[in-house]
Amino acid sequence: MKAEILIVDDYEQLVKFLSERLTSEGYIVHTASRGKDALAIIESGFFGPCLVDVRLPDIGGLELLDQIKKVNPNIPVIFITAHATIDLAIEATKKGAFDFIAKGSDLLKRLNVAVKNAMERLQMQEQLVSLQKKLGGAEGKFEDFITASPKMEAILGTLDAVVNSAVTVLIEGESGTGKELVARGIHARGSRRDRPFVAVNCAGIPETLLESEMFGYEKGAFTGALTRKQGKFEVANGGTLFLDEVGELSKVLQAKLLRVLQDNTFERVGGNEPIRVDVRVIAATNRDLREEVKKGNFREDLYYRLSAFPVRLLPLRERPEDIPILAQHFLRKFAQEEGKEVVGFEPSAMTLLREYSFPGNVRELQNIVRHAVLLARGNVLTYEEVKASLGSHKGLVEKDTTAIGRKSLEERMATIFPDKESLYLMEDLERAYLKRAIEVLGGNISLAAKKLGIGRATTYRWLKGQGGTTSGEED
Repeated sequence: MKAEILIVDDYEQLVKFLSERLTSEGYIVHTASRGKDALAIIESGFFGPCLVDVRLPDIGGLELLDQIKKVNPNIPVIFITAHATIDLAIEATKKGAFDFIAKGSDLLKRLNVAVKNAMERLQMQEQLVSLQKKLGGAEGKFEDFITASPKMEAILGTLDAVVNSAVTVLIEGESGTGKELVARGIHARGSRRDRPFVAVNCAGIPETLLESEMFGYEKGAFTGALTRKQGKFEVANGGTLFLDEVGELSKVLQAKLLRVLQDNTFERVGGNEPIRVDVRVIAATNRDLREEVKKGNFREDLYYRLSAFPVRLLPLRERPEDIPILAQHFLRKFAQEEGKEVVGFEPSAMTLLREYSFPGNVRELQNIVRHAVLLARGNVLTYEEVKASLGSHKGLVEKDTTAIGRKSLEERMATIFPDKESLYLMEDLERAYLKRAIEVLGGNISLAAKKLGIGRATTYRWLKGQGGTTSGEED
């Protein structure tokens, strides 16, 4: 993208000074002394930051801002003026000004920062548009999975080998990483695209109902079974069945699923007649199924059936380059849904998002942006609005102890320590962890030491170091 800048000011000496400085920094500089000349340049295709004086010979700066936004709402307008007031700055910001700078001794310093931030926003917007065009025009359809991460693109690229295959795919990844989006993309790109895609959340249906949901039931199979009902496998016949959170299945259902994968047959609940289906199964989990197999919680033979083609989706913290792109994408979506003219983020607001670890991944980012859009009072999301939204959702994540209990250690750490302010000294963490272990084990120090894999001498040394006392029997 050409680094172009438009200066709109009738003070010739300042225009000349700024033009020389910005040109020396590699920018292509356009100038206009009147508002109508500036609009003509923009209407001819100019796309870059505009440095605008509040007072122009033919039009007020705020009125010019309104007209620029009508031509191209994505153009960042930076006001530079010798007549700065708080009320004027607030009004300009509400109308969608990118920044408001008073002319003075620090003009160049502040202007350099504002121009750099404006260029970063434009580059981010252009990258998002380019990415959407590339995905939308691609032969395959992963258009809902937005990423600019080379690692993530490489992972998605490996799926080309299986889109037309009947092989079972196991999608692994933390909650909120987009496992169902990928599953739908595989289905949409493959030969089964015109057949049903049926999703089952194995963790969201009570175990007592899950068998009948998956395999259906015969009339009279149980109280309330007034008619025969097809299960998800029958509904998905010829298409794709997506089993989300497959690691939550009971051992009984694991055995029945294994049989379907082996010979493509099953019986409805209360029935004896084998039913044959042609279903492509895609499974997903946020658990480490290899560890679950070792613990005896998941059948080894089923694991190998499901993981014929495993793929792991990266958490958002491992692809930070996607944060601004996804944030801008969600901003556009929710601003349109809410009928708000919100077009971007303050640089400090985007920095706040970049520095957050997102234990809830893309889903959490989506919810945070939605919340911030609802709070938005101007054309850009402010630091305060994003911080308020971030704080609200941090609390929700931290209070979801049930979900935390199902997560890996890495996911739990990201939840407990979401940002740099939440970090502690290792020594303090060790003592706090030991103290918690003793608490949950009823005050039994020996059992806590054994559970944590440390000696009793070390245990007592840590406890003594924190001045703590314990109650209960040692053994």
